[in-house]
Amino acid sequence: MKTKLFSIATLLVATSSVLHSQTVFSEGSLWKYDDKGVQLVDQWKTPSFDNSSWLSGNGPLGYGDPVTTTITKPLNTAYFSKDFSINLSDLSTTMELGIMRDDGIVVFLNGVEILRDNMPEGTITYATISNSTIDGADESVYNIFSIPKSKFVEGTNRLSIELHNRGAGSSDLRMDAYLKNTATAVVLPPIASSCTDGNHISCFTSIVPTAQTSKLIIPSELTFQMIIKEGDNYTEGGGFVGAQNDFTAFVAKKSVGVASSTDGYLSINHETNPGGVSIAEVNFNANSKLWEVTKSRAVDFSETSLVQTIRNCSGGITPWGTVVTAEESVAGNDTNGDGYKDYGWLVEIDPATAQVVSKNANGSKGKLWQMGIMNHENVVINNSGTIAYYGEDGGTHMVYKYVMDTPNDLSSGDLYVLKLDNGITSGNPVGKTATWIQIPNKTQADQNNTTALAESLGGTRFNGIEDIEIGPLDNKVYFAAKGLAKVYRMKDDGAKASEVEVFAGGSSTVYSFETADGIKSETWGSGNDNLTFDELGNLWVLQDGGKNYIWVIAPDHTIANPKVRLFASMPIGSEPTGLTFTPDHKFGFFSIQHPSASIATDTDASGKVIDYKGKSATMVIALKQNLGKDTNLGIIDNKIENEVIVNPNPTTGLVTINSSNLQNLSVTAYNLLGQIVFQKKYTDATSSLELDLTRQLELSNILLLHLEADGFQKTIKLLKK
Repeated sequence: MKTKLFSIATLLVATSSVLHSQTVFSEGSLWKYDDKGVQLVDQWKTPSFDNSSWLSGNGPLGYGDPVTTTITKPLNTAYFSKDFSINLSDLSTTMELGIMRDDGIVVFLNGVEILRDNMPEGTITYATISNSTIDGADESVYNIFSIPKSKFVEGTNRLSIELHNRGAGSSDLRMDAYLKNTATAVVLPPIASSCTDGNHISCFTSIVPTAQTSKLIIPSELTFQMIIKEGDNYTEGGGFVGAQNDFTAFVAKKSVGVASSTDGYLSINHETNPGGVSIAEVNFNANSKLWEVTKSRAVDFSETSLVQTIRNCSGGITPWGTVVTAEESVAGNDTNGDGYKDYGWLVEIDPATAQVVSKNANGSKGKLWQMGIMNHENVVINNSGTIAYYGEDGGTHMVYKYVMDTPNDLSSGDLYVLKLDNGITSGNPVGKTATWIQIPNKTQADQNNTTALAESLGGTRFNGIEDIEIGPLDNKVYFAAKGLAKVYRMKDDGAKASEVEVFAGGSSTVYSFETADGIKSETWGSGNDNLTFDELGNLWVLQDGGKNYIWVIAPDHTIANPKVRLFASMPIGSEPTGLTFTPDHKFGFFSIQHPSASIATDTDASGKVIDYKGKSATMVIALKQNLGKDTNLGIIDNKIENEVIVNPNPTTGLVTINSSNLQNLSVTAYNLLGQIVFQKKYTDATSSLELDLTRQLELSNILLLHLEADGFQKTIKLLKK
């Protein structure tokens, strides 16, 4: 598929009012429910079924988690029903149905199934369990689904939901939902001006909002290649790549002072106990258009003065070409008796040697003591190499600034904590102005006591400072407060800070954007974590929580005029970590942390089948013309490689796949929410298959039909006739 280009007229879409704002029913509304723990008759979901004897209560309904209405426990399945009256002329073309579900759901409108989420295909009974367990922050997310207006009838409608547990012994079960019109007039984010040549990584059309699936989902204009994964053997020094890949830093090699975009070091943190950092030397092969690992090894933390590292979470790249890795946990012990607590520091590394470069006064290797001890998350350093900003994820939840005594030297400097002059409020902006308060940090006692000193000086607690970055266009300081689900920004004026405001986010904030399936809306949700800017000023936001998305926010985005796009969805169980770019911004490296062991194998840009089930992996992403074979994942005249033909297309649902005798053919159909609606593997060699996808196409006018066989993979867009 060619990179989609936009005309100047498209880029100048003006703000217009939302035409539809009607809420049919909201969160916390009244539902009827059956919690008797038995299979219901099939007619239970139809409008004619008499449910007058059912109990009723307001959402959320369930048990084990905070609910308004507690139902019987334990249960495999609970049944819910709601009648509501509508005027079809008041509805938008598609309606937004938001559902909080723990664990799986099958949803019916007027007796007809309209969606299933986290549930297997085929016949569903009371005993059917969900595909996976929903836990943590995902339990509280309202997953958004688009329902065509044509599915509703004038007057009274009935929405029926069967909620399935992962098992009857599960400790919790919960459901709530809302239904409202979808905005039909939105402001679309502009495509970067460099997209006229189609080479910048920000040239993409948003993915369709989705719950996490068994595979990585990125825009159709891009592809990815797996570089290294947990458990791979190092090429030097013995051992193997650690787990929990986190901060991922590409440090370019330089030739005559020019930074290379095709040759460098990839530094990967491991958020484990004990922690660690892997260094891979990587280069881009122009002939194969693939990245290669020429050397890999672990950073040496064995010197007694270092003790080790713990939970290497995020970090930063210095302007002088080193990497700073951050310990996210603090330990009060002093194993080597040097007077410093063992863990909770920043550590500077030379990626070329895989050695710690920071020194103690006696010449031994040390951690960056004057930068203070805390639950470090990351660090960013300004281009002049004079100021570092970082935050604490836990502990004080505060924002810190470190002014170096000597440029490009992190070993000594003055430390400050941010205090909002007006404190945190619920509005925006939150403080307008703030003050940097100096923290004593020159003695060993003070360095061991950073957080207590910061609290005593009145530093402002946010909630989980996950990442701090400096905007390349406005030079403002941006930081993510994960617990508040917001990204803040401010202007550092020296002793003071001004223009403190919420830049983006808020868990209930909804953003609209163009996708291949038209305008879609999605809730920001929880867990904004890593931040990364590209040189055009786009802010890439990686989420740990909610749906574990990667978002992209345009530099001229504002609360009043939002310009946000949706870039990626991680495989089930995982979160994205540590996005970093090559200097030319053609390539981006990031890690997929702790994916579920149930995710599917995939095929990357190398054409190889990759398997990282249950193992953290580090990927490179790029536009298709820049990485691997420039293949088309669509179809032309219904014909694809290996002479595989799918007919008819468009179709009413009955299709035939004719092939040249493919072995071990697997067929998977996804709807545009990324959910699997059909899946079957044919182990015998076959040249013709007949599929009935009538029901699936009734619920979704377009399906993505993914075909995999030995040495073959293609995806076809199947259209409803």
